[in-house]
Amino acid sequence: MSVEMEYCAPLGIPHSTFLQWDQDDRDKAIAWQVRKMSACPNCKTREDEWEHDHHAYVAEKRRCRGCEVRELAEASLTQEDGRGAYVTLRKRR
Repeated sequence: MSVEMEYCAPLGIPHSTFLQWDQDDRDKAIAWQVRKMSACPNCKTREDEWEHDHHAYVAEKRRCRGCEVRELAEASLTQEDGRGAYVTLRKRR
């Protein structure tokens, strides 16, 4: 998938509409997307952020009730649930 589509698709912007944008606006959107794609998928930092400052970030412990509920449900998965079974959260109606 092109960088342009990596930008457009999640935002629901038709590629044809994106191509009608001013060149400067398209360049900025692509630069933003490239920067976003260079981030680590786990911690969301980029290598260049660490190059000059090895203490650029500090680790912070947090607790998420959603993750707790999901992890508890994952712990209850059994062989009967089958391979590839996983747990997601859905908003209660």
